[in-house]
Amino acid sequence: MARDHLVDSTDAIQTLYFDGRKDKTIKLEKKGSRWYRNVVTEEHITILNEPGGKLITHLAPKSSSARDIADCLYTYYDNNGHNITNILGIGCDGTATNTGPAGGIIRLLEIKLGRPLQWLPCLLHANELPLRHLIKHLDGKTTGPQEFSGPIGSALLNCELQPVYNFIAISSSIPDVSLSELSTDQRYLHEMCLSVMTGCCSEELARRNPGKMAHSRWLTTANRILRLYISQQNPTHSLQMLATYIMQVYAPVWFAIKSKPSCVDGTKHIWLTVHLSRSLPTEVKNIIDPVIQRNAYFAHPENLLIAMVTDDRDHIKQLGLRRILKARQEQKTGIRKFCIPRLNFDSTNYVDLINWQEAEETAPPLLANIPMSEITSRIHGQNNIMLPIIQVTCHTQAVERHVKLVTEASQSVCGERARNGFIKNRILSRQQMTAFNQKTDYLFD
Repeated sequence: MARDHLVDSTDAIQTLYFDGRKDKTIKLEKKGSRWYRNVVTEEHITILNEPGGKLITHLAPKSSSARDIADCLYTYYDNNGHNITNILGIGCDGTATNTGPAGGIIRLLEIKLGRPLQWLPCLLHANELPLRHLIKHLDGKTTGPQEFSGPIGSALLNCELQPVYNFIAISSSIPDVSLSELSTDQRYLHEMCLSVMTGCCSEELARRNPGKMAHSRWLTTANRILRLYISQQNPTHSLQMLATYIMQVYAPVWFAIKSKPSCVDGTKHIWLTVHLSRSLPTEVKNIIDPVIQRNAYFAHPENLLIAMVTDDRDHIKQLGLRRILKARQEQKTGIRKFCIPRLNFDSTNYVDLINWQEAEETAPPLLANIPMSEITSRIHGQNNIMLPIIQVTCHTQAVERHVKLVTEASQSVCGERARNGFIKNRILSRQQMTAFNQKTDYLFD
């Protein structure tokens, strides 16, 4: 059974994070009396338990439709001893299949459970979408898994081979991050942003690879745009706007999410995106504002209230507690429909990011296990300890790492049981030997 389920059924699963991908998968096919190996494309859903990023399992639904995936998730929990009724929140990327207000996976799971869940769509994905739409507007559509149709996109393929010229520095506000926690591509973006800020790029950085070109990896696209910018004596207006957006919005927000990944900071990251983008030209704001609005899941009152009750300012914390208490006392029937409120793009504080008079105030499901007496005692000053909020992430990077493992397993072994065994052994191996930096790192009998 250990090979089938990577998390014990007795483990308390408080929030569920998932992601899907179509993998080339080895299958057995019977012809006559003999079995033959065949490779087919199969949808796989990878499931993690948060906090902790512990892999639960991966599933193969009938299709990639929201209903089939939701049914597959619910059936797995029902059949394998995991108590899905204890789940308080769910994390995923922000695609319509997952987040559709009427027929998305999260909504369908809420209907099956008969209660709302905390919506925790990935903020790193949300941060990529405005850049993606801006590139499309300024340089044209994509033409394949790695190609763009416009002159900027075409020049990105070999941008690292071009010499660096004197370039105009672009201001930015990159937050402090731990470089040891960054991947190679992420560290490149951090160093390139610092170089563009100062107007000087080192020879070593100029020679470094900005990362693989792929539409599934927009961070490396940002790397290449900045690398192209510093190699142009007379950059076009479109290239200047893209480089400015990356320096002043995309990169600062990306590193802010990376440095403060808790869901309690999610609303602040949305507000930061809005705030930093106000200084951009109207042409750019007309493109990115609708995209920010559509993906502002963390601006929903349920996520905003979580940020408020963990705020350092006492009056904001008190206001959040009172709104949660009021929402609980109303005792509304039925499951609320998750709708993103209209954003106030001129707000000077994350608390004012929405119009509270227009928004439907509902209590955060992530706080469902906290009794009203605890909330009341904090309102009346009888308890100054912060509410025990589950510290889960506002992004799905941990899921994406395990999705890659599922892909490797699908191409290596046959059958769900064998794939889970492959994944479990790979995880245990990496835990025992996290890096191979020198000979002493290797284990010998």
